[in-house]
Parts: sequence; C-alpha cells; structure tokens
Amino acid sequence: MLFSFLSQTSLFCGLTSLLASGAAANQHFQALVSDDMDMAADALTRRATGPPKIDIAKIKERARADGIDLESLPFSEAALSAVEAIALPVDPSSVPKPADKTKGKIDVHVHVVPDWYRQVFPDTSGMPTPEWDVLGALRFMSDYNIKRSVVSVSTPGALVYLQDEKKTTAVARLLNEWMGALVQTYPDKFSFFAAIPLPYTDAAVREANYALDSLGAVGVGVLSSHAGKYLGNPEFKPFFENLNNRKSSKEIIYIHPTEPYVNVNGSLVSANPLAGSYSGAIAEFYFDTGRTLMDLTLTQTILNFTKINYAVSQVGGAFPSLIDRFLRSYPQLNKQTMDAFSTRFWWDSAGPTYPNQVKGLLAYGIPKSHLTFGSDYPYGRPQWYRPAVEAIERADFLSDAEKDGVFGRNAEQLLEGKIAGI
Repeated sequence: MLFSFLSQTSLFCGLTSLLASGAAANQHFQALVSDDMDMAADALTRRATGPPKIDIAKIKERARADGIDLESLPFSEAALSAVEAIALPVDPSSVPKPADKTKGKIDVHVHVVPDWYRQVFPDTSGMPTPEWDVLGALRFMSDYNIKRSVVSVSTPGALVYLQDEKKTTAVARLLNEWMGALVQTYPDKFSFFAAIPLPYTDAAVREANYALDSLGAVGVGVLSSHAGKYLGNPEFKPFFENLNNRKSSKEIIYIHPTEPYVNVNGSLVSANPLAGSYSGAIAEFYFDTGRTLMDLTLTQTILNFTKINYAVSQVGGAFPSLIDRFLRSYPQLNKQTMDAFSTRFWWDSAGPTYPNQVKGLLAYGIPKSHLTFGSDYPYGRPQWYRPAVEAIERADFLSDAEKDGVFGRNAEQLLEGKIAGI
C-alpha cells in the first residue's frame, strides 16, 4: 500500500579490552588502525573521483547478493535510468558563480527528489512533493553561497510502501545508488546521508554498510519514527550496535522528522490529531523529533553507543521544551546525557528556527560550536530561505566568529574525516 503522509502519511569501543592485553593487544590495535585508515582512504578516494561509470548490471547483481528484489518495484527500470542520467554532468558554464566570494556555507539539511520518487510519492504532508534537478540545486547553492550540500531524502524516506519490507529495501537501494552517483559526479558540491529501510533492522544494517562502504555516504539518515517505532526501540539495537562497531573513528546519524503512526490491530494509523487540517510539517514534525530524542535518551541508546554522532533537524524541534521535565524524572541520567547533547549532537537551523527557537536549546548550555546551517531546500517555503539566512546573520547572541561557525566551520567538525579536504 502506498505510504502517504496524511493518510499514512568497533574500533574505539574495544580499546579498553585491547590495551589490557599488553604487547599482543597493541599489535592487534595497530593492525585495526591500519585497516581503519585504509577504509577511510578508500572512501575518500571514491568521493573525490570524477563522474562514475554506471554499470546497471552490476547494481542489479549487488542488490540480488544482498537479497534485494529491485524488480518488485514497477518503476525500477526508470529509477535505474535516473542513476545513469544523474551521472552525466551539467554544463558548468550554466551555473552562475556566487556573488559573495567569502568562504561558502555547508548545508546539512537539504534534500534531493529524483523524478521517479516524486511520481511515486506526489504528496508530502498535504503539499505537492517538490520538483528537483541538479542545475536548480546548483543555482540555489550559488544564490546562497553554499559550497557543499549534504543531501538526504526527506520523509518518508525509503518507507514509501507501508508494511512492505521487500519494496522498502528496494526503494532504499535505488535512492542510495542515485545519491551515490550524484556525489561522484559532483564530488566538490555534494555529499549524502544514506536512506535506511527501518523498521526492518537486518535490512537497515546491510544497507548502512553498503552505502557507507561502497557508495561513499558520509552518514545514514533516519526518520524520527519508522512505522510507529521510535529510535530507542529495542528492535533497533542491532542497527546501533553495527554502526558503533564499525572500523571507523565515528559514524553519523542524521535525524529527520516525520509524522507519527500507531499500530492498531496490525494496521498503521496516523497519530496526528490535526491531519487533514494542517500540514504535519508545521508542528507535528517538531513534536515527533522531541519524542524520538527523549526515547533515545531514556533507553540510554545515546549513552550505550558512544561512537555515534547525531545531526538533528530544526535545532531539536520541540525537544528543548521537554528536557527539564523528563531529565528531572531520571536524575541519574542528567549529567551524562547533557554531556552527550553538548559533544556528540549537532543541531541544524532548518525551520525557520532563528532567532527565537534556538535560544531554548542554548539555554541548556549547548555550545554554539554545535549549531549548523540547514536550508531545507527544496521543501522549505520559498519566502523562508533568505530571511532564515539573514536571521542568523543578524543574531545578536552570536559573534561574527560564531556565525561563521554556524554557516560552515561547525559542520566541518561534524564531517571531519568523512569528506576529502575536511
């Protein structure tokens, strides 16, 4: 059944035990570090190479090897053709140069919409799913002096077909192959967070590993909830364990909001009480982000898997309004949790969220060095883009250096080691 927004709408973890074993452990550690460096070098090389040579037969073969049935989707051939098409670079002379020659921004909350995806999912929370093309995206980046866009797929991500694991895993693979080709075609402009087929945990683990190791994803993108299950759900523990145990110094989870659903007698039903009256993007997205961050906290997921960093949408949505209430109910978690929020979480500006909403987050001592820039292109309302940038530029609670951090330097810290030159 088609999923519509309104109607459905470890390397460093093991150091303690390794070092305890003396010289032999040290030798083992050196070998792991070497493996880690080789993997990072290979990934960075993939991200820095020129336009990819698309081998559709190879894509199908790799999908079959992972148990993914691309042919379960009636539009699979069109989607594969789109992978080939995105690998053909546009004429660079057709892209205007930015008027502002200062150091460019890094946009960590920005989306892509392949044509086939928009045709399958034409309605996003009561509004038409926007059109997207690479030339328009590059022009937007030029207009707003954005040097790099870390793209992802907005809600519902891979979960276009409700309660259908076969089709969900196939959609995720096609989206990631497409984004991988985009990034390899324009390595100096784009990076991507992989689409992940949660709530199907085994498939999510396989897809995360494939996207990170074979396609050059800088992280994985998840929704605030997946088919009624929030990110702290114990069924998702193997997914977090896998990321935490990868041979890397850190992994990144990008959290994008969605509308909530509840399971009623085996069927998923929208839990948005105002569905049909207002777009869920206006308020319900914020509430769902708050719920999932609370869930990640109280299940101690963020404390148990310490190699994972989080890129959170919209400066946490409604989450700052909940922190005092739920953490005072669990005082034993307070210090460790606030330390994690301040060191392993980055909070983007998509919204609009400046100058007022962000102050609620900063009131908890979240460092300004963990604030990042997000445009929400092309899903943001056109009249929001320029004022959202200007609100950061005019923010009287940020110094000039801190504004530079929001627009780029802080994201470089988040993405360090994931992109060549950062």
